[in-house]
Amino acid sequence: MRRLFGSKNKKIDRILNKAKAAYDDKDYEVAFNLFSQAASMQSPEAQYWLGMCYLNGYGVILNLNDAALWHEAAAEAGWVDSAYMLALLYMRGIPEVKKVSGQNIFDKPDVDYDNLKPDWDKSRHWAKYAAEQDLAEAQALYAYLISHETKDPEIITQALEWYDKSISHDSSQGYMGKGLLLLRLGESEADYAEAAKFLEVAAERKMGSALHKLGVMYETGRGVPTNYKRAAELYKEAAELGIRDAQALYGVALKKGQGVEQNFIQAETWLRKAALAGDIEAAVVLADMNGHGNDDIPPNFTEAARWYVVAAEKGHIAATRALGVLYLRGMGVPKSLERAVELLGFAAKKGDVVAIVSMGEIAIQLPESNLQIDNVIEEYLTPGAEQGFAVIMFNLAVALLHSNSLNPDFEKEKQAREWLKKCCKEVIPARYWYGRMLLQGTGGEQDTDKGYAWISSAAHEGIIDAQMLWANILLEGNSNDGSALAEEAVKFYKMAADQGSVPAMFSLGAVYGGGNHLEPDREKAQEWFRKAAEKGHPKAQMMLGRYLARGLAGTKDLDQARYWLELALKSGEVDAEIDLKQIDDPSLRDKISEIKNTDFETKSGTAENQSMDTKKEAEKNPGKVEVAPGLFFVKKK
Repeated sequence: MRRLFGSKNKKIDRILNKAKAAYDDKDYEVAFNLFSQAASMQSPEAQYWLGMCYLNGYGVILNLNDAALWHEAAAEAGWVDSAYMLALLYMRGIPEVKKVSGQNIFDKPDVDYDNLKPDWDKSRHWAKYAAEQDLAEAQALYAYLISHETKDPEIITQALEWYDKSISHDSSQGYMGKGLLLLRLGESEADYAEAAKFLEVAAERKMGSALHKLGVMYETGRGVPTNYKRAAELYKEAAELGIRDAQALYGVALKKGQGVEQNFIQAETWLRKAALAGDIEAAVVLADMNGHGNDDIPPNFTEAARWYVVAAEKGHIAATRALGVLYLRGMGVPKSLERAVELLGFAAKKGDVVAIVSMGEIAIQLPESNLQIDNVIEEYLTPGAEQGFAVIMFNLAVALLHSNSLNPDFEKEKQAREWLKKCCKEVIPARYWYGRMLLQGTGGEQDTDKGYAWISSAAHEGIIDAQMLWANILLEGNSNDGSALAEEAVKFYKMAADQGSVPAMFSLGAVYGGGNHLEPDREKAQEWFRKAAEKGHPKAQMMLGRYLARGLAGTKDLDQARYWLELALKSGEVDAEIDLKQIDDPSLRDKISEIKNTDFETKSGTAENQSMDTKKEAEKNPGKVEVAPGLFFVKKK
């Protein structure tokens, strides 16, 4: 023990020796009683040990107030180690405990250790006292206490001098403290490299914060070469020492497989430790993991909701929004539109882009939410759009058009068109909407050329509705080379079909069937009609039945023809009833075979007819509202 003077009383020495022996043997109750006896004789060393018993709960109920009282008594008597411990206690904060009359002295006091208030002045006083007595740990602590909230050059110089004194005693705390200070103040790679030198020493000595910060440096390549493996190793060491931030970072590394073999189970274990220790971001990552699931583990929305709640209660906006969506969909929590609107509205008011978009979607698609679209436009969408968020501009335009469909107002159409113009370079679906407004002259003058250009751009970028409309436009184009336009149209129909568009599959069947400036290819036509029919497209079912009934693509199959025609009839295609009668009445079969295939197909399902159907449908419902990227719950195309 470091002290200014030793015990001169042999009786006290004998008691202390017995107490220390009991303490080493972990017989803490005996040790505590003996330390108490010696402390009552004014022994500073005994007072120090009694303070440590109270601090650790050895032989007595843990009590920071009593620990501070005994350490202060010893410190005032010149016991340096107690001065250092007292500085640490004041830095952390000593709880105020109100004594209740009649309270049992053996009852554990009710103390909120998460909300302790540090006393920086007292902490600096006692740290300086111990530092001046050449206690290395105190020198490092004092350097930290005077420098941790300032960049004042004079104070920083003093702090570095104290760190150097501590390092001269080969103090691990000194190496770590100086490294962290240099890292915080660093402005260049050379500064960070200098900081890394001191942190490397501290890390070798298993100093948790040094391991954590050095890991971050290796992950980001700041002051040291980027090395994910080394970063993961350092995070793991720090995590095992209980450093919360390192536990979270190691969990993320395991989740990504960055610098370490990917392991979702271990990742969840470390993230859970960090989250339980109060790391909100770890709780959100943990929630996302459970919401997504992976190749080995299916999604667990109940667990996801649990961790979103933890983060949301701490004010995490993205978690609040994610929890709102879970309530909206009834995933992991009881479905509650009211609760969803409450949570999403809170996040939206805090500026969360996805929440703002979601409020617009709910107002448009879920009338039962009682959200008034005009209120959502005014309260959420317009302020977000005015801040420059392109995806909100797009959704504002969609909301304005929806509101206009309920209460026609040219001014709303004009505003929608202006917002689409502003965002269409960044938001690809907006190009399709803006192009359509230009073609139709909605909200302003008609501009066919620009409308075509924006629709073509959206089509090339993968927007299904744009691909369908652009293919239709190409088929209807006035050109001397109609076959070239038809081939180009087929290309866009295929793009849409490859993304699962059933109308595109039907259109391909119609195009290959003939009458569209292309040589008929009945086998391909039947193949595409079948694909659309199997997806439930009624007209495709009818066309497939007709092809099979006539053998237009090869072999006839009346049983299969009847099957598909009956499905089409059940789905509302009344013309299929005539075809069924023709199959069942032998006297009509010869007449059927005399009908020209081209006439038959043109009347029933050409791409031109489908084109008109598609355009009419597009005018009613040009596409779902696009939402901004978010957590696992965002819809995929």
